[in-house]
Amino acid sequence: MKQSFFILILCSFFLFSCENEDEKPVVKVTYEVITSGGAEWYGEFDDENGQRINTTELGSSTLPSGWKYEFEPKISPIIVTIHGTADCPTCGDTERMESEDITVNIYINGKLEQTQTNNCRECTGGSIKGLATTWMKLPEEFED
Repeated sequence: MKQSFFILILCSFFLFSCENEDEKPVVKVTYEVITSGGAEWYGEFDDENGQRINTTELGSSTLPSGWKYEFEPKISPIIVTIHGTADCPTCGDTERMESEDITVNIYINGKLEQTQTNNCRECTGGSIKGLATTWMKLPEEFED
């Protein structure tokens, strides 16, 4: 009898302790970069630890259109950011009218949450062809 009572109490404790845990939902971030005309691109993005990664650190000076990078943030809160520049060998430093278009996207759990084409989220300088930046604060700007 005592053994059954002890097992019942132990199981109840385990059951209640599992219900009280604050389980954080899994958040999967995906960056995507798309360029027109098949142009390659280069830029920077923040990884799962909030560290800035330059695309040249990935083993190539440019990356193909359609590139994606997926991760689960290891810190919270975090600001996830992606900046891309369409590769344009004939463009000057300030004149980019010959550049292909570039779009940078941020998906959260497969849903497109932020996108910019030839523009910068909340920048005041106006759009520049072939340059795009977007960012997002997690968890503040993400609603399940």
